[in-house]
Amino acid sequence: MERRNIVLVGFMGCGKTTIGKKLAKALEYTFTDMDDEIVKKAGMPITEIFEKYGEAHFRSMETELCGELSERGGCVIATGGGVIKNEKNMELLKQNGTVLYIKASPEHIYKNIRNDRSRPLLNTGDKMERIKTLMEERRPMYESRSDITADITGMTSREATNKIISILKEESII
Repeated sequence: MERRNIVLVGFMGCGKTTIGKKLAKALEYTFTDMDDEIVKKAGMPITEIFEKYGEAHFRSMETELCGELSERGGCVIATGGGVIKNEKNMELLKQNGTVLYIKASPEHIYKNIRNDRSRPLLNTGDKMERIKTLMEERRPMYESRSDITADITGMTSREATNKIISILKEESII
């Protein structure tokens, strides 16, 4: 039987890509970063997709990709930070996946992305305040639409990966 996907959700900058790569390697799964896939398909960076076509177009590309990924197995999938906002995305990803919420404090997130200019939703005013506002808005969705939560605040990516592997074993997912 094909192994179910492990779908990583969480706020931008929580480490979905970094942890996802380590997790995929440790579990011998294939790693897929949804944002990277969309950039490849569009032939332009996400900031440019937002500028040229708007957020709604980007979100429709995300939903299309969720459908494609739901047909694969044995993948660790790093989702974009906003995938969780669309219930259809989550239904598609859960068809063949376990959704794991990588939770981190606003301070942890800020530390990871304070110098990153590639995140359109954070390129306004006070980055820390924007992180707190968006996190609070999305928190109920992360909590209600995830199967498992791993709080990795203050951990290195290696520590976080090991914690997630332990949780996946405890939950009999791997």
